[in-house]
Amino acid sequence: MTGSPQYHLERVRKVFGRGQVALEGFDLQVAEGERVALIGPSGAGKTTLFRMLNCTIRPTAGRLSIGGQEVAELYGRRLREMRRRIGTIYQQHNLVPRLRVVHNVLSGRLGSWSLLGSLASLARPAGLETAHRALTDVGIGEKLFSRTDELSGGQQQRVAIARVLMQDPDVILADEPVSSVDPSLAETIIKLLLAISDHTGKTLLVNLHSTDLALSYFPRVIGMKAGVKLFDTAAAQVTPELLQELYSGHVPENGAGEPSREPEPRRIAV
Repeated sequence: MTGSPQYHLERVRKVFGRGQVALEGFDLQVAEGERVALIGPSGAGKTTLFRMLNCTIRPTAGRLSIGGQEVAELYGRRLREMRRRIGTIYQQHNLVPRLRVVHNVLSGRLGSWSLLGSLASLARPAGLETAHRALTDVGIGEKLFSRTDELSGGQQQRVAIARVLMQDPDVILADEPVSSVDPSLAETIIKLLLAISDHTGKTLLVNLHSTDLALSYFPRVIGMKAGVKLFDTAAAQVTPELLQELYSGHVPENGAGEPSREPEPRRIAV
């Protein structure tokens, strides 16, 4: 691992209401500019981990630092500044369907705009050139003034990526970014995210259903199961045996598990 530490997690534990343990004894280090894929079955804790990495939730126990800053010590303005440094792309695009594409893209700047500036931008969008450049970077520059709900699912995902580019974060977290598109488009979007990371030097962590995509395009792959890290290795070292263990019904020792969500398809590359 090269570069300065972007993330450092040490013995992180996360417990939700009624004693539901989502992460247990989780250690992780990610360097600036790294590109990492996370894989694992439903309930593995991947989404909970991402919510910690973008400072939406805090660990119940253990240490989490981002760029050398202890998250436990961040409140108010300092916490908001940290969140602005982390861009998240979600499975559900979280766009406003009836707005023009330009407004959804410019919402990536809301964290740095005043309330008055944000409202004014609805009437007269500010930063049109930057928004158009972000859309051009993701291949749909011509859709700047289209209504968002008139776009295809893949185009809407590109709008969500352009919104993160407008935010200009240090880190991009993509939580199941291709689960709602067909396989050929999924590969295109993953290549796009990797190209952005390569061009800008931004750290990229992607949570994926598809082990094929993870192993084909990411140099480092982390396998999570029942709230623990089963493996963390180079993609070339992920064997069929490791994948079989990852997606089997066996729960590892000290395993946890996050609150249930929609079942994930299991695509095992052997």
